[in-house]
Amino acid sequence: MKILIIDNTGQISASLAEVEAEFDCLANEIQAFNILERLRPELVFLRYALRGEQTPDYIRLMVNVLPAASVIVVGEQTSEEGVLQCLLSGAKGFQELQDLRYYSFRLVQAVSRGEAWVSRRVVASLLDSVRQLMLENSYLKVH
Repeated sequence: MKILIIDNTGQISASLAEVEAEFDCLANEIQAFNILERLRPELVFLRYALRGEQTPDYIRLMVNVLPAASVIVVGEQTSEEGVLQCLLSGAKGFQELQDLRYYSFRLVQAVSRGEAWVSRRVVASLLDSVRQLMLENSYLKVH
């Protein structure tokens, strides 16, 4: 499996030390985006702090360029709304940095099977968002 890590601290790479894969690590998200098509990673670990509130926009751009790649956002005390926006933009999961080392192997396995990697609380928020969108669409069709 090819994994691209976009992180300017090296902490994500250190947390993935036990995962057997081919890694490319870049500290600059613009450089990473520019070579995304050439690298063609199956999995991308993206540090939320690099783009902050602009992370969902960056994820949308990545998913447009390489829709087959699964994007996992790694953050530190990221707001639930921030996580939700990343997932709605195309990320396949979110993991707190402090716990990445403990879950890295299972995370990579789950995502490689096509599963999402999110907490149950985030799943509940996603369901609420989908329900709200459906209600809004129903309202628009009636009026």
